[in-house]
Amino acid sequence: MCMKFDLKRKIQEWKRVLSITKKPSREEFVASAKVTGIGMLLIGLVGFLIYLFGKLTNVF
Repeated sequence: MCMKFDLKRKIQEWKRVLSITKKPSREEFVASAKVTGIGMLLIGLVGFLIYLFGKLTNVF
C-alpha cells in the first residue's frame, strides 16, 4: 500500500499548531530547564552506577 503525502494538509496542520502555541514566560522556561537538567543528571548517575558496578565486579 502506498501512502500519499498531502503537503497542503500538512502545512495547514502545522499552521494550526503554531497558532495555538505561545512563548513560555521566564518562570516556565526556568522550571522546564530545571526539570530537564535534573532528569539528565539522574539518568547519567544511573548509567555511571551501572558502569561502576560492572567494572568493580568484572561483569563488563
